Amino acid sequence: MAATHDSHLAKMAGAPAPSGPADPVDAALPELYPAISVRNESPALGIGQCISLSSSSGTVKLVLPQDPRRRHALLLSVDNDVWIAGTKEVAQAAEGSTAGSYCFYLPKGVPVPIINKGAWYAAATTTASVSRISVMVDKDDT
Repeated sequence: MAATHDSHLAKMAGAPAPSGPADPVDAALPELYPAISVRNESPALGIGQCISLSSSSGTVKLVLPQDPRRRHALLLSVDNDVWIAGTKEVAQAAEGSTAGSYCFYLPKGVPVPIINKGAWYAAATTTASVSRISVMVDKDDT
């Protein structure tokens, strides 16, 4: 195969550049930058727990505290539907009701991922029986 004037081999061999406008692709290539060191990413720590909401132990509880190390979490209501809220006051307002404003309705048996690092509270929709919530949290270990 014959080398052309704009081929890489021709440029490396010192062939004369063709006359005319410069190639915009060559002009857009960035300058070389020094290497930047990065930290090794270790696997996240998995922490599981079960939180019970009942009339004797409280029907509004903190299920996820604010945590800057949290990567993500998974919430699963085991027994009954529950409300999930970003503040305790909003969760208390929805407690025991079937219609909660500013709350997330977490149906029984449906896992919901949480990808932010803020605090989350759970409120029971019923006080007639215990409502359990399974929580799995993945955190950075540093």
